[in-house]
Amino acid sequence: MKRRRRRFMIWEWLNVLTANNGECLYCFDQSQTMDHVIPFSDGGADELKNLLPICRSCNRKKGKKNPVVWHVAQDLCLRWHGEGSLLDGAVLHNESLRELYLHTHTEVLEALTELEEVQTEVIDERRLDWFKRSFEHLGYPSANYGVPRARAQSGERIREAKAKGYPTVDEEWPDFLKQLEAVAKLLEAPSAADETAG
Repeated sequence: MKRRRRRFMIWEWLNVLTANNGECLYCFDQSQTMDHVIPFSDGGADELKNLLPICRSCNRKKGKKNPVVWHVAQDLCLRWHGEGSLLDGAVLHNESLRELYLHTHTEVLEALTELEEVQTEVIDERRLDWFKRSFEHLGYPSANYGVPRARAQSGERIREAKAKGYPTVDEEWPDFLKQLEAVAKLLEAPSAADETAG
């Protein structure tokens, strides 16, 4: 039986897309979609613990590869010119295949550390709770109200919450009460039209 992908709610999209400062993990452009770290087609989980922010261009290039395979392929394409032999490069700065692999291996380990750091941010309980509480009411993306629109409208609120460490309900409650009191005062205050009529 073929597995089906699940639909993600807007709060889940916002949670993933704004991780890593809202940047694609691979090229640092603005993130636009969610990447399955372990590809869904290879049995990767279709849940937040397997999703990271990425741009559409990198998502197309990466395809159904995991980050390690993709990074190695990208790196070797850039550095290996196919000249020389297994043991030595043919021209200056053209490393042997072994040297290229060892260099790439170190970079892959560094990249995996970065992926793990962003993944930790995505699944942080306090952060998850804040996003769910703040945006669950938006439901699922639709033609009328999609993720880009929600992200644009919520950007400042998300930045403020991040600066405050994604406050809990108890931490947000005093600010909410102050806002309610301010609204109540505005409603109670006589308007200029009322004063001229009286």
